[in-house]
Amino acid sequence: MAEDSMTPTKLLGYDTLGKLGEGGQSEVYKVRRPERVKERHELMKEFSGLLLEVGAKGIAGAVASIPSRFGKLAELAFEYSRPDKVSELGALKLFKIPNEKREAEQALGRLKNEISVLQQGRSGLVKLIEGSEKEQFLVTEFMPDGSLERHLGRHKGNADAALKAFRSLVETVASLHKDKIVHRDIKPGNVFLAEDGNLVLGDFGIVYLPDQGERLTMTQERVGPRDFMPQWADLGERLENVQPNFDVYMLGKLLWCMVSGRMKLPREYHTKAAYDVTALFPNDLNMRLINQILGKCVVEEPEQCLKSAGELLTLVDELLAYLDRGLPMLDEKGKLVLPCRVCGRGYYQEHYPSGYFMLPGYDARNVQTNPIRLRVFVCNVCTHYEFFAPSYPNEAAQKVWKPWVPGRPL
Repeated sequence: MAEDSMTPTKLLGYDTLGKLGEGGQSEVYKVRRPERVKERHELMKEFSGLLLEVGAKGIAGAVASIPSRFGKLAELAFEYSRPDKVSELGALKLFKIPNEKREAEQALGRLKNEISVLQQGRSGLVKLIEGSEKEQFLVTEFMPDGSLERHLGRHKGNADAALKAFRSLVETVASLHKDKIVHRDIKPGNVFLAEDGNLVLGDFGIVYLPDQGERLTMTQERVGPRDFMPQWADLGERLENVQPNFDVYMLGKLLWCMVSGRMKLPREYHTKAAYDVTALFPNDLNMRLINQILGKCVVEEPEQCLKSAGELLTLVDELLAYLDRGLPMLDEKGKLVLPCRVCGRGYYQEHYPSGYFMLPGYDARNVQTNPIRLRVFVCNVCTHYEFFAPSYPNEAAQKVWKPWVPGRPL
């Protein structure tokens, strides 16, 4: 049970367990927190002391004392070597401060801004454990499931699940926008998966704060992830008027990544066949809801974009109402969309669009009378058949009838 070798993080009281990543001005490590480091150190001392005590008794004394000491030695060894709990881990970001004065001021300013935001303890952000401008580091909670970048297939092809997870992130960003804070770096690598399925936002290294005084970026410097930032902000120089729609654009691209399972949406190409989620997943009619969001976020001009995550949150909640509360959902032709009540994944489509299915009718004496006209619909996923009256679902759409689902009273 050898002690970990000396590393830069050990100088801060942490044990390094591996490198998580690095950026232009920082390196991030998975670390063991000082409380657990100290506990392991004490366990090692006690373990070594017992061994020395047994050894000092000589061969005969050691043999006689082993039975009474073995249980304690095993207990100490197990507690020292057991896997670390998530609460005993952290993600430590070490900043590399350049020698050039202006660049050093910029790096330290970004560290200060990141600490100031995380210190607020806002819901939906990674939790700050500690940070120091003087020591040039900060430590946040460790997210064992990692970022969305590692789990792009988690919500792929599932508009319902993607929207519900996406909502938690939009709510978090809406809270920031309410206080005029703009993240400016929303991408899969900076969004983490929480145990409850919600999304947690991290990495505030280039956050824009309304009261930060002198801007940290130079006038020739572009700020933001190239593949996610809006085109109107990708000017090759500093964006002087930073607005919340900067984040809204990136949120739209992030939603596209979640649904498509792919990392990059070029420009505003979500309407092109190769990137259109309704074409990529034709069996999920809810993909139309995703496109409604993309059409108000991933746009060419800033005035076409929703102004803030607060407006986006309102839109997301309206669309989730279709899914969660059974409100009527119409297709492009104004007809009611009918979810399959058997598999719950597909949608009913008319099997005989040119006519009606005819069933014989019977009177009270069981004598065959005029046939009954029915419309036949089949699920596009599980092929379950359902029979509807001739006026349904067209009349249902006009009268705003809600589609029935199992468990909901008629």
